[in-house]
Amino acid sequence: MNITLASGSIFLTKADHIILFYSSLKSLQYSVKNSPLESFIDHMQHNGHLKDSTFSQTKQTITLQSKLVDVYLINPGTKDTHNTFRHAIATAARSIQNKQTPSVAVGFDQTATQHMLLQCIEGIVLGQYSFQTFKSKPKSTKTITNWQFHTTTFKNIDQLITQAKANAEGQNMARQLANTPANKLTPQDVVTTVKQSFATLPVDINVITQKDALKQKMGAFLAVGQGSSCDSFILELTLNKSKKSPIILVGKGVTFDTGGISLKPGRSMSDMKGDMSGAAAVIGAMHALAQQQCNHHVKAIIPLVENMPAGNAYKPGDVITAMNGKTIEVINTDAEGRLILADALCLAATYNPKLIVDIATLTGACSVALGDVASAVLGNSQQPIDVLMSTHEKTGEYFWQLPLYDQYKDYLKSTTADLLNCAENRLAGTATAAIFLQEFVDKKTWIHLDIASTMQHSKTAGFNIKGMSGTATRSLIQLVLNS
Repeated sequence: MNITLASGSIFLTKADHIILFYSSLKSLQYSVKNSPLESFIDHMQHNGHLKDSTFSQTKQTITLQSKLVDVYLINPGTKDTHNTFRHAIATAARSIQNKQTPSVAVGFDQTATQHMLLQCIEGIVLGQYSFQTFKSKPKSTKTITNWQFHTTTFKNIDQLITQAKANAEGQNMARQLANTPANKLTPQDVVTTVKQSFATLPVDINVITQKDALKQKMGAFLAVGQGSSCDSFILELTLNKSKKSPIILVGKGVTFDTGGISLKPGRSMSDMKGDMSGAAAVIGAMHALAQQQCNHHVKAIIPLVENMPAGNAYKPGDVITAMNGKTIEVINTDAEGRLILADALCLAATYNPKLIVDIATLTGACSVALGDVASAVLGNSQQPIDVLMSTHEKTGEYFWQLPLYDQYKDYLKSTTADLLNCAENRLAGTATAAIFLQEFVDKKTWIHLDIASTMQHSKTAGFNIKGMSGTATRSLIQLVLNS
């Protein structure tokens, strides 16, 4: 994608299309004065067709440089201000996408800020994403590759452009992985895909096999995948390897979750191809961080399994032992994500990390609490939680902190083992899952993100595309950069 800056009037552009953002009718009138749009704007305003504060998009065709040019007048509105430009430009990009030889000039009726430009570039990349990998006759769409931003605010924004593109491409990578059907993306396939995708990037890749995991006594991790015909793996990705304590990102990678012996209802089970969305977000974030030459020491630990019912599958009532020696009584085999994360967190703690962040589509209770608007965050240290919450200003992704009271530990008491893998009373499901995970971080600084509530979109709107969302990828990137 070619993104350039230009000064001077946008009406001197040679682009095929123009997107002109306006914040008020008064400023719009001023910006189009003595242009081919002036009389049209006056007419539209007189008839009440242009709005001042709500999102609106109006198209007008004018003649510029002896050719017809479509002009999209967009008021991004004031709703969800941290995403207004992402949503608006993504919507416009899809309107333009199938036009002949599309090149687009973008202008503003106000001084553009870095954040506005970041939103626009991310919105362009995210809004044009389409998952058609397995269509026999894919819908023909042309990605708009040439964009020209008319602003005099910045003379050199190469770093901003690189960052914005990498962020959005990282989220698209997460979307692609999570959207891919489980028969096309087994744990082994994830390993192969990551090796291919990171081949040209300065990231060290280590693969822990089932045999390796057995030697390290990762009984919780191994139990979940033992009913599957697919081997389980743990992927380790390391950026800027050094003696400094790393930031460690841990992503739940259940490539398909039937619920195991505690079988899920058939309705919507096909969505469980996305139960590796935490792993996908971590992979996308690591890819983006490497692309923008992040100088932090960052490590990703990604447990990859398939949770299937079989004669050799783990069962309710089984007792399994995690890497740190803690024993777990299995109450429900559909509470499997926390089991593979338990051993992944034990492994993360051995690296003396500065911070551990785990991310998972972990509990249905999260959706009950937060709907599809926000993801949950919990942890044992307020400072990194505050850093994560502040990333909203830049990413537009919502998080809400839930409590991690010691009293929740009582819900996980077992008469047979050290703890239960889930609460039998079904109370505080998101918090008790986090309390369980806390038992495996060895008192290291840790936060937990439950993205079950935001893992997918039911429809396309703005830069959100129907299907798996790739949520929190950009927030992980920003958290690392801010830490």
